[in-house]
Amino acid sequence: MKKKVLTLILLLCLIITLSINYYFLWLKPLNFKNASYEIVGANVKATLTFSQNVLNGNCMVNNQTVAIENHQCIIEIPNEETNIKVKTSWNEINLTLDPKQDKVLDFTLSTEKVYLAIDEEKEISIETDTFGNPDQTSNFVSDDENIVTVNNNILKAVGNGKTKVHVTVGDITKDIEVIATNLVGKPVLTKEKAFLPCGIYSEEDNKILDEFLEYRINEAGYKTRGAVVAAARFLTLEFPYRIDYFWENGRLENTTGGPSADGEGRYYHKGLYLNSIKFNELDQNKIRYGPATWGCPLTNWEDDPDYGFYPGTKVSNGLDCSGFVTWVLYNAGFDPKDVGAGDTPGVEGELSDLGEHIPLTMELLQSNTLKPGDFIGADGHAALIGGFKDGIVYVAQSLNYGMEMKPYTYSELLDTAWLSYVIRMDDYYGEEGIYTDYWE
Repeated sequence: MKKKVLTLILLLCLIITLSINYYFLWLKPLNFKNASYEIVGANVKATLTFSQNVLNGNCMVNNQTVAIENHQCIIEIPNEETNIKVKTSWNEINLTLDPKQDKVLDFTLSTEKVYLAIDEEKEISIETDTFGNPDQTSNFVSDDENIVTVNNNILKAVGNGKTKVHVTVGDITKDIEVIATNLVGKPVLTKEKAFLPCGIYSEEDNKILDEFLEYRINEAGYKTRGAVVAAARFLTLEFPYRIDYFWENGRLENTTGGPSADGEGRYYHKGLYLNSIKFNELDQNKIRYGPATWGCPLTNWEDDPDYGFYPGTKVSNGLDCSGFVTWVLYNAGFDPKDVGAGDTPGVEGELSDLGEHIPLTMELLQSNTLKPGDFIGADGHAALIGGFKDGIVYVAQSLNYGMEMKPYTYSELLDTAWLSYVIRMDDYYGEEGIYTDYWE
């Protein structure tokens, strides 16, 4: 009898054990449902979801152990095939995940605002921040192809106006604002430039030209040699008119003992002096015979009849030689002060004091050591080297016949009395910025 009871007890225990195991192994199994992925830094955050009966346990990969909560475990894994062990009190399974996440996270455009002369082109470069190995193909779409067209990543201005170009990489889209204008032209050397007429530019025109100049300078690198080269080329090559020479009526800081004046043969301010809105920038206490914008009549007191200057008569306002150079330097981010160009005894801070005077010689010209942006001049004359090409030195200057980018052969330069020395401007500029020896 006792033996039968013991057998029944053992049988009952076996049934109970099998029932419990059956419950946890079959009625309450560790069922994995799915995995979702999110990119986090250099890894992937994997969210593993299990059936409702999985209330506790752990997910383990490498040295990580993450608890199962609310039927899920969230664990970081590399973006590659990864084995994960999932363990509860009763069950254990091995999962293999392969997230294969490929995504463009972000991208940077070389510029988000472009100023273009008509027919000018601009190539846009893109730097992408990616995860995995996504398709990085870029797509450019112009809002108005009557203003700017797009060929791959090259924008071309074809008409006046403002528009946007939409750039898409992956599922991210960014915009480039494009301002296309016929107020400036592509840099071209020409002797046929007409002199600037009086009052032809509106306030809006002047604003666009100022923005275009600033854009050119910033592209080259504000407060660098490149910025100086950009400003000099802008006024002599891209601006469509020749600005007159005007014998100054004085300077803002006239340390030579002469009169003070503002905007009369010199313009020591940012931007172009083309519309009466710029009168507000002048020192009102230093207006002598003006105000008059560039190209407009202003009383002259210089006696130089060979070039049409008679004392007390009106001629077109513009810039004298050092007025042009100081305007260029000031707009490029430097502050040489408005003190002129000569070697005046007892006067410090003139343009001639910017550095050592190196006499112009054939040996120096053939040494290929001079750079665009270097100062070139003589006692009483100031100019800047604007470029080099095929044995020609281009000098940006304002002379009695107006402002220009004038080409000189080496021999012509050595025979020119008003250009006798150069100043290397490396120390003054500090940084090179972006520029080329020639502008085309």
